[in-house]
Amino acid sequence: MVRLRIRPLLAAALLASATAALPRAAQGQRTGAARDDDIDVIVNADVRVSSVDAREARRIFLLRRRFWPGGRVIAPVNLPAASPLRRDFSVTLLGRTVRELTEYWNDLYFHGTEPPPVLESERAVILYVARTPGAIGYVYASTLRAAPEHDAVKVVLELEP
Repeated sequence: MVRLRIRPLLAAALLASATAALPRAAQGQRTGAARDDDIDVIVNADVRVSSVDAREARRIFLLRRRFWPGGRVIAPVNLPAASPLRRDFSVTLLGRTVRELTEYWNDLYFHGTEPPPVLESERAVILYVARTPGAIGYVYASTLRAAPEHDAVKVVLELEP
């Protein structure tokens, strides 16, 4: 009997030590923030701001600030909850997990406030922001640089996950 209990413990210990020896990327974790993996917060090119600080961006994405200077409505957009970029963005800028934000959005919804629309891809976010006056979204910097529409948006904040 004792022998049977030791094997699972030994197997668990071996698995833990083997996993610890793997590079972080192989464990499903993000590796250090390479420049290509920075998160760019982007706005429509017609928005009359050149930058926003993290505090202001947080207020915008939590729908606590609704208008740009000059009165134009701010139109934030989100990625799907399962998106690694959304998870990075939520923790880095908003200081909350996707699950905590889902509870936040549910609470706002029951008080009559719609959460930001969810788009399926970074490419869709870039197109939405480029074509929607007052729009704001987030994408990886490398995705933005590769997009043909990169000139139709402005980077107003760079985040390092």
